[in-house]
Amino acid sequence: MNQPLDLPAEVNAGTWQTWDHTHQVEGVRTVRPTTLEELAAAVTAVRESGVGLRPAGSGHSFSELAAPRDVRLDLTELTGLLQINRTTNQAQFLAGTTLIRAAKILEGEGLAFSNLPDVLHQTLGGAVSTATHGTGTGYPSLSGQVCALTLVTADGNIMGCSPAHNREVFQAARAGLGVIGVVAAVTIQCEPSFRLHSAEFKEPIDQLINAVGERMASADHFEFFWNPVTGSAHSHIMTRLHRLPDEWSKPGSKVAQTVRRMDDTVLRRGLPLGLNRLASWAPKAVPGLNRLDTLAVSSRRFTDLSYKVFSSARPVKYVQTEWAVPLEDLTGTFRDVQKLLEKRGSYLGLPVTVRCAAPEEAWMSPAQGRYTGWISVRQFWRTWTPELFDELQTVFMAHGARPHWAGRHTLTAEDLAPEYDHWEDFLRIRQHTDPDGLFLSEPMRRLLGV
Repeated sequence: MNQPLDLPAEVNAGTWQTWDHTHQVEGVRTVRPTTLEELAAAVTAVRESGVGLRPAGSGHSFSELAAPRDVRLDLTELTGLLQINRTTNQAQFLAGTTLIRAAKILEGEGLAFSNLPDVLHQTLGGAVSTATHGTGTGYPSLSGQVCALTLVTADGNIMGCSPAHNREVFQAARAGLGVIGVVAAVTIQCEPSFRLHSAEFKEPIDQLINAVGERMASADHFEFFWNPVTGSAHSHIMTRLHRLPDEWSKPGSKVAQTVRRMDDTVLRRGLPLGLNRLASWAPKAVPGLNRLDTLAVSSRRFTDLSYKVFSSARPVKYVQTEWAVPLEDLTGTFRDVQKLLEKRGSYLGLPVTVRCAAPEEAWMSPAQGRYTGWISVRQFWRTWTPELFDELQTVFMAHGARPHWAGRHTLTAEDLAPEYDHWEDFLRIRQHTDPDGLFLSEPMRRLLGV
């Protein structure tokens, strides 16, 4: 883009790239508003200039979803709590607020998110727009926890939407992929602050996967991790304290907290980083490294604030593909993924993660209309093999899976439309709110078929 533009809140041009370094655009013109008024003015100015605009959050993505067309809209300075309704336990945040900051603010107010993903440096607007999720068959993704949105549409107008007002826009925008409008503020249905009891232990993978549906249904929040070529999985059960005796609610001693922090720092952060670097230098050592990584992760139990238990550190850069499968087919899908990974003998660098989610109403949520099992395959970014991800995609598609919107995949509208009951409804609302395609990049056009 060579023509001069007079854009509100413009900052120096720079490089846009995904968190995993696999997608990159140089010399991106960037607008970074700090207020709703600046945001609306910036959208209007870009539209009047005749160029394109893509909103972006923290960049924790593995797809080209936020790749800028001409101008990048950076919302990371549009942060903070706007209001709390004490009667309904609903909290409204500006969309650039990170999940970790929002969780801490809510804790100070005696409230909490019902469910959270394990990475909390994402912005609230970006996480909602991609239906980013945690785990638990009774708890939806962040999109499913939204009860109202404030959008800036392509004409620069500020629009509110909720189940009672602009309902169809709401159903499209709460997993809107940045094409319905710019998510400026998010109202979350919260609940009173709670603690989680975390129980982590090893068990045989065959025994676990045969009963995974029952295991997920019987726990508040359940997930497990499995390294290829190993026969065991690392299970993680998170239980809300109202279901436990009172003594479980007592905080751990200072010694116990220190031991836990050392376990996190050395075995769960430092060791995976070192093993991945070693694997990139010595590929033949991969099977042994997988077994060493599995042996090093110990069983443990602890209790803490909910957001601290939901989240975990991610010190290793990786590329990720993640897929939502019907929960009743989770066992069969995992078995096929397991066979492929063991056959290829590829080093992933991080374990395969399996989670679950409740059915959702949002039109473009991968969990829309069905109980969902999530399977995430991550590979160290320096040793990433695209061919492996292509083969995994074929396996997942055979089981009627839907990709995480921020995960790595190569599907287009022709593949995706049959999997979503409200695909055409979503396109109709997109056309209504952005008739000139201000928010459509080339990757988004391919993805949506417009």
